[in-house]
Amino acid sequence: MDYGRQNLADQVRDELQDSYQRHGCGPEFWNTYQRVLARLVPEGRERTQVTNDMALLIEQLGIVRHAQLVPPSEPPSL
Repeated sequence: MDYGRQNLADQVRDELQDSYQRHGCGPEFWNTYQRVLARLVPEGRERTQVTNDMALLIEQLGIVRHAQLVPPSEPPSL
């Protein structure tokens, strides 16, 4: 993830990994995922790239076997 600081990506990884270790893949882990996403990208903003980055991260951590990525939205046709 490239958010200008590698430290932020490490913090996100640590937070998700810690939540997974405490809660497994249950609802509280996914609540943590949603809270992290909301902190990184406020509601109403384009979240596709960050969502995909986080999905790939949880795949790398072994939390999910295969991340499902969100396709980029296409601009409205004129």
